[in-house]
Amino acid sequence: MPYWGQQVYWDTNQHWAPSVPKKKNNMSVIVMNTSKLPIPDKLVRGQDIITKSTNNPEVPGNATALAAFVTAQADLLAANAAFEACHTACDEVGSAREDKLGAWTTALTGLAGVTENTTQGDKTKILSTGFGVKAPPSPPQPVTQVLNVRVSYTGNPGYSEVRWRRVTAADAYVVECSPDPITGTSWQNMGTVAEVKYLGNGATPGQKCWYRVAAVNRAGQGPWSDPALRPVM
Repeated sequence: MPYWGQQVYWDTNQHWAPSVPKKKNNMSVIVMNTSKLPIPDKLVRGQDIITKSTNNPEVPGNATALAAFVTAQADLLAANAAFEACHTACDEVGSAREDKLGAWTTALTGLAGVTENTTQGDKTKILSTGFGVKAPPSPPQPVTQVLNVRVSYTGNPGYSEVRWRRVTAADAYVVECSPDPITGTSWQNMGTVAEVKYLGNGATPGQKCWYRVAAVNRAGQGPWSDPALRPVM
């Protein structure tokens, strides 16, 4: 029978038995902090634990678990040593390969020069040697209309920021502005930019100002964008 005050439960054999003891509230929990350590640091930590846990009177009965960890430590140490040796060998082999690749490229370039000079650039003769020839440059494609032009007020009187969508094959963009109303001669060139934005002065505070953009490349200038109105401030 249980003594007075002891917590009990009824087991499957219908006998009174003391309850399973709970951990004390002040019991410390081990934190290993090894998950983010590289393997060499893990091995250093492991060896320190082995040294301090062996024959430690504070943890009697740890012999079996400690022996298992000592075995795991030795296995990881051997595997890591093999990996490091392989890694070093691979670095040496890779360095040697890069050296050979450099020599190969130099020799190939020399042979290509001799072949090109000897054949005087004859395409058929060059192709017969196994080398390829450059394809003639393709003519530039005309650029399309600039889309999605947006104008915003920068906070500085007269200054505007204009942005638009990038056009494929465009080398640059021409920006023009016009006071309101737009006429056939009201557009003024504000410059050419390489990016898909323009920041500059050209508006009169309190008056409407329109902007338009056109993409350009070696084939010429593309169509103008639809005019975009600067917010009136």
